[in-house]
Formats: sequence, structure tokens, C-alpha cells
Amino acid sequence: MIEITNDFQIKSYGRFPEVLSEQTQFKDRMVEVSKLYKSMGESYLQHLGDDAKISGTEKKDLIEYLENILIVLVMLRKLDFAQSDEEVYIRKDRGLFELRLRFGEGGIWEITGGIRPEYKMKQRVFKDWFNSDFSNDIKTFYAVYGNAGLDKTISPDEKIQITKQIDRIIAEIIEMIVYIERFMLFQ
Repeated sequence: MIEITNDFQIKSYGRFPEVLSEQTQFKDRMVEVSKLYKSMGESYLQHLGDDAKISGTEKKDLIEYLENILIVLVMLRKLDFAQSDEEVYIRKDRGLFELRLRFGEGGIWEITGGIRPEYKMKQRVFKDWFNSDFSNDIKTFYAVYGNAGLDKTISPDEKIQITKQIDRIIAEIIEMIVYIERFMLFQ
């Protein structure tokens, strides 16, 4: 789903899956993120098994989970928290890693962007990233949403905070996909 060129230009596009794209399915989208996150963790632990190694097929499975979580987060962003956004820029490290997210009619979306050579991609162990950075980002997303919903109304300012957290997770997911595809060693 995500295409990465040799000079680290990124492109991905698609259409929201109909099964989760109805406006009334907000709770289903929220549950789906949690379910995919949990399944990815279980899959990773299963793949490690006794040999503590990850094969090419197992890397492919991890990327597929990350891409599926990415799609649901993009849907949440557009359908539930920032309906009026047609185009958004997500930047890390002063724009050295930049993504553009565009939305079209009928659930069409596109992510383009790139990672400049000066960007310092963290050399990570997937397990550490998953258990610390990614887990914290997911928990923070649910906490920000939960706190915003305590009064049964999510204000425009609260939607902005939720959207910022979604954008952070989107960037983390794409960076990890690039890392897995291009840098992650078979362990």
C-alpha cells in the first residue's frame, strides 16, 4: 500500500473501506484501532517464537497491520474529528520528514511526502518501539479522546487536540513502515 522510492519519497492512496466508512460507525472505528493494535502485538510475539528472528514474510505481516491501523486512523481523522480538512501537512523534525494528507470525494484519500537525507531516523528495535513509543501514542490518543468526551461533548479545541495526536501516530506508523522495509535487519 505504501510506496517508498529509493530517495525516500512516500506515496499511498486508497478509498475508505465501506464496512467502516459510515458516519454512524465511529465506535466501530475506535474499536478497530484497538483490535488491530492488540492483534499486531500478538502476531509479533508469535513470529518471534523460539528463534527470536523475524523473516521477510513476518515483516510483511507487520507492515500490513501498520497499514490497516493507518487507514482506520485516517478515517477517524476525516470522518470524526476534522471533517472540513481537505488537505493537511504533518511535519517532523522541522520538516525533514513531511507528509501531505489529501481527501477527495467518496472516501478517497492520498498520502504523499518524503524523508530528507538529513532526517535522523531512529534506529530501533521493533519490540521496543511497539512497547514504548507506539503503545504510549495509542494510549495517549484514547486518553485525550476520553478526557474530551467526559462532558459528552467534544469541543472544536478538543477535536484539534485529538487530531494532533492522530497526526503524530500517522507519522510514527509511516516512519516505522519505512524503517521495517528499508533498515530493519532480520533478527
